[in-house]
Amino acid sequence: MTISNLPFTKKAVLIKRPENEITDDIFKIVEEESIEPNADEVLVRVDTIAIDAWIRTTFDEGSYHETSKLEQGIGALGLGEVIISKSDKFKEGDIVSGPMGAQTHITMNAMAYEKIEANKIDAELNIGLLGLTTGLTAYFGLLDVGKVKKGETVVVSGAAGGVGIIVCQLARLKGANVIGIAGGQEKCDFLLNKLKINHAIDYKNQNVREELENLVKGSIDVYFDNVGGEMLNDILNNLNTGARIAICGAISQYNNFDNILGPSAYLKLAETYSRMEGFTVMHFSDKFDLAIKELTEFYNKGEIIVPTHYENGIESFPKAIQMLFNGGHTGKLMVKM
Repeated sequence: MTISNLPFTKKAVLIKRPENEITDDIFKIVEEESIEPNADEVLVRVDTIAIDAWIRTTFDEGSYHETSKLEQGIGALGLGEVIISKSDKFKEGDIVSGPMGAQTHITMNAMAYEKIEANKIDAELNIGLLGLTTGLTAYFGLLDVGKVKKGETVVVSGAAGGVGIIVCQLARLKGANVIGIAGGQEKCDFLLNKLKINHAIDYKNQNVREELENLVKGSIDVYFDNVGGEMLNDILNNLNTGARIAICGAISQYNNFDNILGPSAYLKLAETYSRMEGFTVMHFSDKFDLAIKELTEFYNKGEIIVPTHYENGIESFPKAIQMLFNGGHTGKLMVKM
């Protein structure tokens, strides 16, 4: 592609901040000329982006992640093809993963990207099973923060989501008794029949605390929390001695930042000599290679599956980000451009 023939870029932008729930009217799809890359930069045609819960947090002022600016691009991780390179690191045609944004093309410093080796493993696994916000988050949250041991009882909230499905399978592979919490009978059937976990609780149609008391009263060893809110209290009331809670996210609260519901039963941590620890995957960057190696081996042996739900086109981004909160998907959620 010649510099004089740069492609147009379509991108999703915020036109106003959400008040609470995400609605279609806070987004707009715009089209503009791509930016010509300078020295050490590349122009990438975006193929796929991962729809992750952290993206929602950028819509509000004061976000832990960098706040999305109005009328400008929205951050997202993904993969794409280098179509113009002004860097020695990549050549045209290379497939790369890294920050892509909710857009069809992006110009970025080449150092932001990693090359995906052809035929080594399915490319999209680099933003799913082997990605920072999915597989690696699941791996370190369960094994390094949760410190799961064979024979222990592990409970996973958001169990049918992108991170949850990996946590459930890793816990099973490590010999744990696994209980997944998800919304709806279809998702619970998926957890039981496809992921082969021990029990599933349908929070939409069952009382979570009652179900936990029936299944594992006072004997939860590890809780991987993707949801937060009242469900965390249900867990705190059923901890075993020396339990570990890994705080990965709180998706039930992301639309309610002005009035976040915290745990009222936190004294149960003291009563049971337990601990609750928050983390982000970057805490474990020195161990990424080891985790990727083990996750890849599990995948190649067929011991981990990675179901993925796709929405198509940048125009579907507003719908896709809302699906994180309305339960409209199972597995990893992505948008293909």
